[in-house]
Amino acid sequence: MGRQEINSLEEAKSLINIAMTTGQMLIKNGAEIYRAEDTIERMILSMENITEVDVFALSSALFVSAEYDEESITMFRDIENSGVNLNQIDELNTFSRRFVSGEISLYESRNKLMSISHATKRSLPVTMFFTGLCSASFAIMFGGTWHDFAYTFFVGFILNYCMRLTAKHNVSFFPEAFLGTMVVSILALIGVKAMPILHMDMIIIGAIMPLVPGMIVTNSLRDIISGDYVSGLIGITKGIFVAFAIALGVGFILNLEKIIGG
Repeated sequence: MGRQEINSLEEAKSLINIAMTTGQMLIKNGAEIYRAEDTIERMILSMENITEVDVFALSSALFVSAEYDEESITMFRDIENSGVNLNQIDELNTFSRRFVSGEISLYESRNKLMSISHATKRSLPVTMFFTGLCSASFAIMFGGTWHDFAYTFFVGFILNYCMRLTAKHNVSFFPEAFLGTMVVSILALIGVKAMPILHMDMIIIGAIMPLVPGMIVTNSLRDIISGDYVSGLIGITKGIFVAFAIALGVGFILNLEKIIGG
């Protein structure tokens, strides 16, 4: 299909809004900054009569400027990060490719984005089960026993439920990681006290792995390599603070246990 045309200033603004919403959703769900910037630029330039597109994205804000009929249009969008959702990123990538190729019109695109945005997330039991399985697998990988596997599965199961509660109440990433690690450490202590056959270090190491900011740091390094230095440094800084919150949570509970036990 051929390139669609923009015939009015309102259509140009609508196009930029659609592209910005797509980029905003990509960043919100954990996509790399350069991917969001590239997607926005391609979507806007896929239309006729649009020139001079400039995109600047951060993990918390998005700026887009484009020119239509010798008139400059500049827009800003705030971004609230909500974690990682690879399924939505994949759907947004598919949507943007279809939009650029002309399979989806400007008027159809808003409804399509709304349906992607309101797509049903995985149910709580499913995410709890796989978080538990992930945690338990790491416990085995780091040298734990099958007893540790079983109990770490339970700890990871509970951890995911706690993370859902903090997300529901819009808790910031630092207290979220701190509280989650405290829950893991407390459950590990209880388990070891009740069943001496368990290894507390294996349980804690395995259960905190879903909290480790590996994807944040990886995406940040990729952003830096791609030339997005500010976004990359912001992401690495966030990763450092999450790691600090994890260490603080474990250290607080273990030291508290020593004080009470001593």
